[in-house]
Amino acid sequence: MSPNDHADSVQGAAQAGSPGLLIGNQYVRSFSLTVPGAPGVYANVPLRVHMALGIDVSARQLADNQPNFEVTLVMRAQGLRDAPSAEVPNPERLYEAELAYSGLVMLQNAGPDTFEPLLLIEAPRMLFPGARNVLAMNVREAGFPVTMLQPVDFVALWHARRAQR
Repeated sequence: MSPNDHADSVQGAAQAGSPGLLIGNQYVRSFSLTVPGAPGVYANVPLRVHMALGIDVSARQLADNQPNFEVTLVMRAQGLRDAPSAEVPNPERLYEAELAYSGLVMLQNAGPDTFEPLLLIEAPRMLFPGARNVLAMNVREAGFPVTMLQPVDFVALWHARRAQR
């Protein structure tokens, strides 16, 4: 299912009376990329870089009594020369990147009990492809091979976050 098919199905569900969301603008809220070992790190760039990735999601309501939100997907990535192992627990960091990618979201037919799943699962699921592209493009432009990020299980992320509370 393409992102547009998913958006259409969510919109169609909302029009049919079940909870749904509409995503408006998507944008880079902030981005940084550092290469701590530059320029020496470029003398021996590996063909494959191991990417350690941390993801967080937040949502904030834009106006009281309106179902309009800004959802932000934060991705913190470290490009490592090798995957951490028992022999090399702290491999050389080639780059560090942090991306905050946001989208304007309007909830439809949603009650307070459906806000969290829509905002912290469905919205980031729809934002992820754009965020992944921004991160990959900038890593490539920084002179490193791109690690293709697989889709994220935002349901598991949401459950883990709730278990921490």
